Amino acid sequence: MLTTPAQRDLSQFSTKLAAYGETPRYWRINRLEAFYNGQQYEGRPSFWNNDFPLRERAPVVQVGFTRAAVNRLSTLVFGDRSFPRVAVDKRVRRATLTDAERDALQALVDDVLASLVASHLMRQVIVEGLKCSSACVVVGLVNGLPCVELIPSKWCTPQLRRDGSVECVVVQYKHPREDDPKKWDWYRREITQTEDRVYACVPFEEGRVPEWSGVAFVSTPLEFCPVRWVRNLRPATAAASDIDGTALIEGIEDEVEALDLELSQLYRNALYNGDPQMVKIGADGQPQGDGRQAGPAPTLKDPGPFSWANSVIPQSMRGWSGVGSDTIKKSPVKVWNLPAGGDAKLVESTGAGADIIDRAIDQLRRVLCDVTGVVLVDPHTLGNGDLSARALSLMHAPMLDVADNLRVEYGAVLVGIVNDVLRLLTTQAAIAGGINLPSYDAASRVLSRLYGVDGAASRVWIGASLSLAWGAYFDPSASDRQTAVDTAMKANGGRPVLSQRAAVQSVAAMFGVRDVDAEIAAIDGEETATHASVSSTLAALDAPKVDDDAPEVTIEEPLSELAAPAADSALNGAQVASMVEIVEKVAGGSLPRDAAKAIVMRAFLVDDDGAEAILGSAGRDFVVTPKPEASPFGGR
Repeated sequence: MLTTPAQRDLSQFSTKLAAYGETPRYWRINRLEAFYNGQQYEGRPSFWNNDFPLRERAPVVQVGFTRAAVNRLSTLVFGDRSFPRVAVDKRVRRATLTDAERDALQALVDDVLASLVASHLMRQVIVEGLKCSSACVVVGLVNGLPCVELIPSKWCTPQLRRDGSVECVVVQYKHPREDDPKKWDWYRREITQTEDRVYACVPFEEGRVPEWSGVAFVSTPLEFCPVRWVRNLRPATAAASDIDGTALIEGIEDEVEALDLELSQLYRNALYNGDPQMVKIGADGQPQGDGRQAGPAPTLKDPGPFSWANSVIPQSMRGWSGVGSDTIKKSPVKVWNLPAGGDAKLVESTGAGADIIDRAIDQLRRVLCDVTGVVLVDPHTLGNGDLSARALSLMHAPMLDVADNLRVEYGAVLVGIVNDVLRLLTTQAAIAGGINLPSYDAASRVLSRLYGVDGAASRVWIGASLSLAWGAYFDPSASDRQTAVDTAMKANGGRPVLSQRAAVQSVAAMFGVRDVDAEIAAIDGEETATHASVSSTLAALDAPKVDDDAPEVTIEEPLSELAAPAADSALNGAQVASMVEIVEKVAGGSLPRDAAKAIVMRAFLVDDDGAEAILGSAGRDFVVTPKPEASPFGGR
């Protein structure tokens, strides 16, 4: 079989990497990680170095697409809004928990999640998986509390079972010495079903891998392998021996670099052509005839008026050898002596090159977003309105499809981490060292029910049955909530559709309410006080009059406090019209004077003298003429 020189070089390089302990898998993951950290261009020449081809230079503008896409997906899946509620189910394999047992185990699970700061932890796990194609999660206990250690997957070599669980994992890498950074040491750790073994550091020797069988180590006994291995977006046809999945930008690294290069070219185009240049035509030293440069070609010391050096060379250096000389300086007081037929014009760029680059940038962005499923929404296109959750879901539909898949994959990882912690709490080492979770004592007996027996009568871990209730990707807008409540109330016959607690809880974050129960108690207290005030007022109005034989009680000016505000204030038009109508009825005889007087006193809060003054002489001399009886024969 013929072998090309490139294949021979690659084989030699792989052999050398193996001798150094750095496999092609390590460099592949290291390169993917560099795209997230913005280090993929390290070692390349500067973008302004013209000694190298443009494609080999490091772009001066780096958009950071990988970091932005990974962080947006991680926040969308495990953000505080959408982070799932982990609920304990009553049914366990071959057993059923009582309500009390389920509640005790639920309290313990909640304490575990709070101790791990689960939402932040899972965002870190999903970031590792998306940027490196795999993640290694080690669960443990520190000071009686659960903890999780994330180890870079490029250092790890796991041995997986068919179901994806970890049989053992080897962590090995090189690191500089603390006393002498120029020298390096090997680090190695082995986590198996029975022990966690950490070897002593071995000095690095070029071209030689240490023989670890004779190296001293420190061993910690284990009852199981507390490691979770994540294969991000693993293909369905991947074999069990495939220990890595697929990174978010794997396969489109060139497109990411092309986007940075186009943005750098756009920046250079604006830098070169953004400043108009004055050109003298027909003067000495300018191109003549066929357009060839008269005189020596521009150099770094004398780049000419249109060179990029005028934009990047500091002002203090532009006096060298004609750079920034009088021939290219512009000033309102400078007079140019132009020969006959000469001219001076201000030359500006048409921007055609920038338009081409701008269209290329748009196409590259579209390709990257289509491949990764990430939606980069321009804030200017959204406007300032209150977008509904439905509109945001339609806008982010491709991104939500990816998030749904990540929810399934990393939701199983979350359940596995919680079960590993629960299993650690049942080990003898954890019990002997002390467990500092508040709900552990009440749930310790329930943990024993999470074990079963296999066919060989051996005790095996079953684990808790946990279900995830995921939150919404987007919060509903105010109009969404109002529409939903109105629709529900119409369907419910106008009756309330939310309890008081649910209503207060739905707006608690908006008004800064932290304790929902305390707020409900305050509302109930205010309502009770209002009802009491109304009841006392009604009781006072309905109270019986004081008996004449009762002791005499003196009340100073009982009516003045009530009458004064109404009497001293101006009456509105409706009140004046009502008063005039009463006086007219009294004057016309349709309303008795004493009845009108009582109405005026009650309606306008005036005393007897005030009512008399309002009625005046109306009805005082009015005599009621009896109506003659009708004749039985129709006559008078």
